[in-house]
Amino acid sequence: MAWQRREDNGISYYYSELLTRFSWLAQGFSARWPELKVTERSTKGSIGELTEKEAEAENRRHFLAVFGLTADQTWLLKQVHGDVILAVEGPPSPGTTRPEADALVTNGRGVGLATIHADCVPVVLVDPVRRVIGAVHAGWKGTLAGIAPKTLDVMAAKYGSVPSDCFAAIGPAIGPCCYRVTPERVALFQKKWPQLDWEASRSNSTLDLPRINQELLVDYGLKPTRIEQSQLCTACRRADFYSFRREQTGQRMLSVVVMK
Repeated sequence: MAWQRREDNGISYYYSELLTRFSWLAQGFSARWPELKVTERSTKGSIGELTEKEAEAENRRHFLAVFGLTADQTWLLKQVHGDVILAVEGPPSPGTTRPEADALVTNGRGVGLATIHADCVPVVLVDPVRRVIGAVHAGWKGTLAGIAPKTLDVMAAKYGSVPSDCFAAIGPAIGPCCYRVTPERVALFQKKWPQLDWEASRSNSTLDLPRINQELLVDYGLKPTRIEQSQLCTACRRADFYSFRREQTGQRMLSVVVMK
């Protein structure tokens, strides 16, 4: 199995084939947005002339609609590259300020969980037994802190999830082909997670953040056959994705998951 590309109503996105077995689940990771005409000032009532912020909101609206969601039904976070996980029971209240956190979990139907990415690792967690989902933003700091297994901790404490029951889809992110770091940063990971394989990182000062997250999930108790890697590097695939490492862009992709 692998992640596949799909286009719906002019919006291109990737989805995990592994998770398509759950008919009650919708999930996807946006590709580069369609180009909308942007001006410095918005012309009221005209979709043809938008500010950059309005164009981003319009593209996100179309993307969420693919999954039967509106912005009012979808949680977005003020991501701070930490390890705070927020459990939500329903959609955000009108006017809710984005909470500072880097992961979300819920057992609520129709509650969209979204994380924002431009190289950092998106991890979608699914407990099909207790019908619980999680969405994780794992940059290097979050990965070092073990945010993905900590999200499973919250799912277990809040909803009774058992790791061996769970599935994980690890989406497009910067790969070891492009993510060169200092030897000191590699050493931080080696010291924190000595049980993982660091041979490649030691030899060329790179980090494979998607693989590290996968190994941490297996170490936590997920079955390897229930974890799917996208194998898509956001920095390599210029035509498909934005990449902060490649182009210092302010544009971002969305990872979304929802129980229908």
